[in-house]
Amino acid sequence: MHARRVAADHILIPIHDFSAGGTELIAFRLARAWIAAGRRVTILAGAADGPLRPRVPAGVAVHILSPERPRSAFSRLRLGAHMAADAARLSPDAIFIPGNFHFMLARGLRAALPHAAIVAKASNPVWSDDRTPLPVARALVGAVTRGIDRVVAMAPALVPEVARVVGADKVVVIDDPFLDEDVRVAARPRTVAPHAPLALLTVARLEPQKDPALTLALVAALRARGQAARLVLLGGGPMRARIERDIARLDLADHVDLAGYVADPAPFYAQADMLLMTSRFEGVPAVIGEALAHGLPFVATDCSPWLTALAADHPALGTVDADRDPATLADAIASRARMPWPSAAEIEAGIGRHRIGAAARAYLDLFDRLAAR
Repeated sequence: MHARRVAADHILIPIHDFSAGGTELIAFRLARAWIAAGRRVTILAGAADGPLRPRVPAGVAVHILSPERPRSAFSRLRLGAHMAADAARLSPDAIFIPGNFHFMLARGLRAALPHAAIVAKASNPVWSDDRTPLPVARALVGAVTRGIDRVVAMAPALVPEVARVVGADKVVVIDDPFLDEDVRVAARPRTVAPHAPLALLTVARLEPQKDPALTLALVAALRARGQAARLVLLGGGPMRARIERDIARLDLADHVDLAGYVADPAPFYAQADMLLMTSRFEGVPAVIGEALAHGLPFVATDCSPWLTALAADHPALGTVDADRDPATLADAIASRARMPWPSAAEIEAGIGRHRIGAAARAYLDLFDRLAAR
């Protein structure tokens, strides 16, 4: 028998470097599935540094720019142009831009590869400043996304925000695949013991979007109300020095552990009572799904329409609070601690659609349709 002919045999994933990030890890997970489906995948990186380099799946080719283009404040503005010649030589049929951070690469890649299919995933809100007039926002987003054929919304709840500034005809929905096919959710056998210290976990880069300062203020608010709690904060980033000062100022040295970046947070999920997320904005935060797969409920700020919908439709899984006040969020944590942990059936009902198989196939079908034009 002859193998089915595909239009997008070779897929290119452009990234700045191998910095730790959820969008890069999801892209690597998809690349592994695309390789298993018989496609060729190449990662084109501006620089070779970053802790995720060892996480590149087997079979994925890696091409680094020479000279390298390390990350800096304005490096993305020219990175697409720097990548153009190498991308043309690699000659992919389709290009997968893994998140908003890399949207700016599309113009340079489109100039080099006018016939390639270019698909970009909206990993965060495409435009989060409601003070900007909508026509201005659309014009600015249009300039950045010029050359992109389709923008992927990572869940149905995210479509209105993406379509508002990108245009509905350019938006497709593919559920973000933060779960592998063989992952089976694991319910916990007990609830948090009354009056026991709460074991809290945050997994986030130390950067303004994640608002780690609010996380510390939450711990301080819990202590002020007499609730013993210990926070483990996984992640590195540019705010580490400030967070260390805040820990000292709030007298939290014995209550907060800055554990830095870890490749596998699974042991930390197993030891925690709940996951905290204090982000200002998110798309589909994979860490929520990964924590739930370990039976861990969440308390989060109202940072993502997907997360708000998840908590509304499946309240056993977690709590979303629209108030960014530490005392109000501390109340939500205390209330969640009195609830039973979610069952395996409840967790599967909430996040089961985010497995890799269906998403990988949907992306390949989209690449093939676009590349065959």
